[in-house]
Amino acid sequence: MLAEIPTSSETHDYLRVAVGWETVRTGDVIDLGGQGFTVVAVVQVSDKVKGLRFRTGQSLMMNPATRLSALRAVERR
Repeated sequence: MLAEIPTSSETHDYLRVAVGWETVRTGDVIDLGGQGFTVVAVVQVSDKVKGLRFRTGQSLMMNPATRLSALRAVERR
């Protein structure tokens, strides 16, 4: 699972994006309190709640009102 997350700035560019519970992806680096947390799993908890698991082992629940800032890797062409 972690091998699927791009981490090389040689092959990817990183864009700052706003993410919500419907747009967050595995590999996004979420900014929480000035610290980056890499999302390794996104789990549908209920109709309106998603759980994020981070590389650190911590987790966060998101609902439709949640908006976060993230870095997203985009493959260079």
